[in-house]
Amino acid sequence: MVKEDERKKIINDLQSLAETVHALKEQHRQKHPIVIEFSGSPKAGKTSSINSLELFLKRNGFKVKVVQERASVCPVTDKQSPMFNIWTACMSLAGMLGTLEEKSSNIDVLILDRGIFDALCWFEWLYSYGKMDRQLKESVEAFLLQKEFVKSIDIVFAFKTTPETSIEREYANLLTDKLGSIMNPRVLQTYLGAIEKTHREKENKFQKVFIIDTTTRTQDEVGKDVTEKTLNTLRDVLMERIGFFKKTDELMGILNQKSFFLYDELKQQFDTNQIAFDYREDVEKQDSLLQPIPIAVITNTKNRVLVVKKSNISSSEKSPEKDRVLPYVGGHTRREDIIPGKKEDFLDICKTTLKREIQEEIGISVSLDNIIPDIIYTPTVEKSKKHLAICFRVTVEEDTKLRLDAEELVQKKGVSKSGRFLTTEELNNEPLEDWGKMIMKKYFKIEQYTLFNNDNQ
Repeated sequence: MVKEDERKKIINDLQSLAETVHALKEQHRQKHPIVIEFSGSPKAGKTSSINSLELFLKRNGFKVKVVQERASVCPVTDKQSPMFNIWTACMSLAGMLGTLEEKSSNIDVLILDRGIFDALCWFEWLYSYGKMDRQLKESVEAFLLQKEFVKSIDIVFAFKTTPETSIEREYANLLTDKLGSIMNPRVLQTYLGAIEKTHREKENKFQKVFIIDTTTRTQDEVGKDVTEKTLNTLRDVLMERIGFFKKTDELMGILNQKSFFLYDELKQQFDTNQIAFDYREDVEKQDSLLQPIPIAVITNTKNRVLVVKKSNISSSEKSPEKDRVLPYVGGHTRREDIIPGKKEDFLDICKTTLKREIQEEIGISVSLDNIIPDIIYTPTVEKSKKHLAICFRVTVEEDTKLRLDAEELVQKKGVSKSGRFLTTEELNNEPLEDWGKMIMKKYFKIEQYTLFNNDNQ
């Protein structure tokens, strides 16, 4: 048992951390909830930890939603059928996506009581028992492990305990000692093996996976571990870690030759210089770092160009975008756009970022398959020297309905041009910042814009 003075210290430390994170919420906008999946073997303490975390977060001012485990209402009666676990996995996935895609949601933390990782563990167990074909296992796993799904899960807590402890906890308050189809030493032991194998082989598919062995730990110790990791993750999301390259002499020697490049002209530089991530406020201070910004020039089938305008609260006084009409949308690569430990091509990271940004800023989904971007670098002011546009051209249907982020963009109201598709003639009369000028010059052959002396194209 944890001593009373130690328990008080745990409570004080966690509440202090919660206050720090809550203060950050007042300063930084949280664009989406963090997602915590709880997985694990029977009677390992998963449900108790979910209840403890949910109560703690709510009592400390955070909005929480729990997607409950649906196993108890599954219409598949055979718990050792692959269809049982496919059904429960799909229900969990639907609950997660439904919450994340609901634009009116103001949830801070979304808790999944079993989810994708848990399903993978059960598939591994079913396969080892000869209850699931390899082809079905691999097909379903490939679906569940889509990057668009797993990158949304910030933490997986996988609980485990010994079979003896599971059975002892299960029967502590029951007036029977008969074993069940799952609650027996042989099944529980092989399931522990499935957890360990899944963790070993699939950990690099997820953001973070923590194995929590509760065999010899108290509920307070486990609760502290889970709550602390959750609060630290929430803090990281609020602080926002953005991507950057270090400015090498070779890279800058190429970039300073002109302002517009085909992607292949810089592909080797991107391949050899690994993108890194750090807190935005620290990256922005350093002149030696270059921030890639994936952007999309969006035209409709009538070749009209979507323009937007940043809101006052989303653009700083020194930003070249302030008070300008922008013929593009997009933003920084963020730490959440990658899976740690998984080697990803820079172009794939940019596409993940841009699809997320388009969804967040204007509320639509697009495909970037087979689209190769261009590169724009216009170091005319101090801020633009630190930013590199990775520019994609995207076409959408004429009747596409947009839903502009009210905190990020000026709304389509009255005479506002923000959120409208304009002809190139209409755009020709607008004062644009330098990326916009280069877009108009290169994509729409409007030559009136001049950037700087070394624009020698």
